[in-house]
Amino acid sequence: MKIHIKLSAMLLALLGVTSCKDNLEESPYSSLGKDVAFKDEDGLNQATIGVYQAWTTTDHSDIFNRFILAESGHRYATAGILGSGADPYYRFGHNAVSGAFESVWTRFYKIIYRANTVIDNAKMAVPGEEEEADPYIAEARVLRAYAYFNLVRLFGGVPLILREVKSFEDEDLIFAGKATEAEVYDAILADLTFAETILPDSRGGAELGRVSAGTVKALMGKVYLTMAGKPLNRTENYQKAAAKLSELVGAANEETYDMELLPNFADVFAIANERNREIVLSFGYFVNPSNQNGNILPFHLFPSGLVNGDEQTNYGLTYDFYKLYEKTDTRRDFTLVSKYAFTGGARAGAQEGDSIVYDAASSHYMNLRTKQPFAHDDFKYGIAFGKLAREARAPGAPVQGYNADLIELRFSDVLLMLAEALVETGKPAEALPLLNRVRARAKAAPSKATAVPALRAAIRNERRLELSGEFNTVFDIRRWGTLQEEIGAMSEDQIVDNILIPYTPRLELYPIPQSQLDANPNLRQNDGW
Repeated sequence: MKIHIKLSAMLLALLGVTSCKDNLEESPYSSLGKDVAFKDEDGLNQATIGVYQAWTTTDHSDIFNRFILAESGHRYATAGILGSGADPYYRFGHNAVSGAFESVWTRFYKIIYRANTVIDNAKMAVPGEEEEADPYIAEARVLRAYAYFNLVRLFGGVPLILREVKSFEDEDLIFAGKATEAEVYDAILADLTFAETILPDSRGGAELGRVSAGTVKALMGKVYLTMAGKPLNRTENYQKAAAKLSELVGAANEETYDMELLPNFADVFAIANERNREIVLSFGYFVNPSNQNGNILPFHLFPSGLVNGDEQTNYGLTYDFYKLYEKTDTRRDFTLVSKYAFTGGARAGAQEGDSIVYDAASSHYMNLRTKQPFAHDDFKYGIAFGKLAREARAPGAPVQGYNADLIELRFSDVLLMLAEALVETGKPAEALPLLNRVRARAKAAPSKATAVPALRAAIRNERRLELSGEFNTVFDIRRWGTLQEEIGAMSEDQIVDNILIPYTPRLELYPIPQSQLDANPNLRQNDGW
């Protein structure tokens, strides 16, 4: 693993911590030895915040890379206005040296490294009162579990490093081989099980944004649901998923765990409403003098001129996806930007105030003033993704410096996961109201599906409509075993240069980054790569 190359620097620069905007507000620490970081409970708290901060540190481009690995490569994914940002991933032309894999892999193992440091050293901070360290250990184990959950869904079996790397002598960790997928899931569940009974039911005040028992239950439900599908096919876990997710749903449970479905879909994503009751897990992005880098997704996803004028639009969704939404569905024109008024300096033939409208016939945005295609017109591209806070960057911030938090899990996902688990355990009548609860919030007509096949299809479709762009789409396709069907439904004219790779089983996982294979002789590449 690459960790052995950077080990000495990581040991010297332990647990960088920066302050968050409204909550998790702590003093910044940039380079602390363990004897200082874990000298008391305050230091332990700072170190634990450092694990959260590892999700949002300044090597920010991998956030977009994680987005395209989780959201491209399906029947509705296509090129953005620039044509290249999600290429080669949305056309399945990637290989082991493609840049996204290394950056995402490195981010997750950095998180795991920090989590292990907290887990293994927490009790130093509270000598004689070791049980006082357990809540911090539980937080670190949840964040470690979530990192491994992402890794195993992306790459399959990966090295399991479950204790702190202290020196170059820890070769069993530095050069760890791949664990099996089942072993990785067992480790994830062990971490979550430990944390579930230790963490508080919910968080508030200065602790808002930290993981809770409610977060853990939702993640456990998602892990069980994933394990029930491909490739593990542990179908008995549908029942486990249903049981765990049911603990969060219903008036009394939602009050206990401080969760709800907000009345207005767009409000979920507003910066002024961050960490609201629908957000089960998110990570804070912010721009201030000590952290010039924010959330890069608006820069890479919004159409140019939506809020600033220089957005890049490196990813698109087809017009067929737009048509899946009913006209009354409030999610449609927030998830997809079919028309907008251009703002910012003149660019690509557009001026301030120009009306930019997506034209399905040409697969281009058109400038209504000039009657000309906006930006590129030499290839077909899709509608831009817009499901983020549509607020301009702070003055003086760099192009990637947006303040929107990164939402990882919402309560609507909990409802749809529970509905799916109930269908798969033979309880469709209990599943339908959950599906329709999500649809009612969006002002979509209620589903009337009752038979299991129809209801299964309705729930899967609803996951796309509700959760597109939230790090779910590719993982859902893989666990459902429908990737071959997805590729078969794609057409070459939605691919730049009309080159579409045919289905092969190797596409069910991404390749282990070649740089990791070169650094670690005990790693083995995934089959077919």
